[in-house]
Amino acid sequence: MKKIIFILFGILGIFVACQDVTPGYLSTEFAGYTMDSMVVKKELDLTPPEPNPDYEMYLEYGYTPEYLVSNGIYPTIGGDEYKRDKYGWPWTSTPIEGVEGTQPIYVSIKDIKTDVGDVELMRKYLQVSGNGTFTLPVYTDIPIGRYVISLTFTNEGYTRDVDDCFTIIVTQR
Repeated sequence: MKKIIFILFGILGIFVACQDVTPGYLSTEFAGYTMDSMVVKKELDLTPPEPNPDYEMYLEYGYTPEYLVSNGIYPTIGGDEYKRDKYGWPWTSTPIEGVEGTQPIYVSIKDIKTDVGDVELMRKYLQVSGNGTFTLPVYTDIPIGRYVISLTFTNEGYTRDVDDCFTIIVTQR
């Protein structure tokens, strides 16, 4: 009889002890961006790309276009802003690194600071994806300025902030 009571109390103790444990983990101790800033231009250089003479030369030597592109030799030179305008490519940052934890991990913008810009307009246009990549449309009415962004990462049971981790610099040209 004593063994049965001891076993029942042991099982009850296990259930009571397990209720206070938060599942999973979330670590942002080493969170950061390899490239921690992005320059966004209000006026784009709409000069079309020019043919790349090196690309043409290597094609004549018998290299395939796939081989050349895989080695960083492209058919055209320049025109990046022209292509951004033509295709509507948004301004995009690199993803954040060093965030580890139990999935799913959600990210949101905690704070935006600026000395001369408009925080509300930046908040209106700026999007952040699940891997911490920032995206801004090609054309916005965000004023020129330097915007410093802080993020909040959340998963089941945990919330961590990464303060002043990325800077967006809006320039005229």
